[in-house]
Amino acid sequence: MELSRVKSTRRTKQKSKGKVWLLGLIVIAILAGGYFASYNARLWLAGSLLVTQHHHWAKYTLIPEKKLEELRQDMANPEMENSTTGDSPTTEAKPPTQKHAPKEPIEIIPVERKVSGVHYFKGHALIVHDPSRVHLVQTTGTKRSGKGLPRGEFISEFVERTGALAAVNASGFYDPNWMGYGETPSGLVIQDGKILSAATGKGETVVGLTFDGKLITGNYSAEQLVKEMKVRDAVSFKPQLIVNGENLFTGKEATSWGIAPRTAMGQTKEGAIIFIVIDGRQPTHSLGASMTDMANLMEEFGAVNAMALDGGTSSMMVTKEKILTSSSNDDERGRWLPNAWVVF
Repeated sequence: MELSRVKSTRRTKQKSKGKVWLLGLIVIAILAGGYFASYNARLWLAGSLLVTQHHHWAKYTLIPEKKLEELRQDMANPEMENSTTGDSPTTEAKPPTQKHAPKEPIEIIPVERKVSGVHYFKGHALIVHDPSRVHLVQTTGTKRSGKGLPRGEFISEFVERTGALAAVNASGFYDPNWMGYGETPSGLVIQDGKILSAATGKGETVVGLTFDGKLITGNYSAEQLVKEMKVRDAVSFKPQLIVNGENLFTGKEATSWGIAPRTAMGQTKEGAIIFIVIDGRQPTHSLGASMTDMANLMEEFGAVNAMALDGGTSSMMVTKEKILTSSSNDDERGRWLPNAWVVF
């Protein structure tokens, strides 16, 4: 969709709630309707609900509370490893030679998979061959019309404001009672070598870029990242997908994370940054991806380190020409967000 043609529709809390309820009914009907007798299918449905703000719906899948608590604990405490310098691109790593270098600074590659008759998804991969082009940009705290309260920005607004080539969503954000307006990021945030927030949530890991273009992921403090590892930009989220070349979801069915819209960030051995955004919660278009799907996709694209970013209605990929994602939100631009990974 052309950015110039995007409607400036005002989202309201009432409309969003109506959309969420309708969405929930559709997801339940599609995923559970013909497979309700299947325990495994109900597990996937429960996991898909647990990652939403309506996680209390998970009990209606008839999964025992003991098992639901296991799924919650899996999400709260995912497997965690620290990436090592030896398995990360180094300052000696060279970009592709001119003979093989892409004509454009970014590549957009459509992604489509049909895992089964009831599990299919579509999205896009964004490849940035020069990691120095990738930066974390914070919202300016735009005032909401008529109310004077700060809000985050749509990903398309980040692109338009900065003149970027492309952008994807980054941090999670505080959203008490759906009234956070995407202005305040949650967890750790580092921008241009400055610590904006040092806090991380339970089980959260960090993904960041150093000043010399290495992607770092693991359980590090803000001080370690800035002072010892010379990290330029970073955010925290979970789970990690690939660390030091190891796919952390190999042989695992990530039912605890369910199927949903997803965003992930990774880096190849040669230094290229990979962003993957998958649409979801849209039965006629794309149901969404599991964390196993995301780890496998990152592996396919050659990532040696990769981590999931905020998903759900936050998952967005936009270029200066168009919005590439198909949002499950009531606004085609997605939702207001506190920051974005921006490509210049």
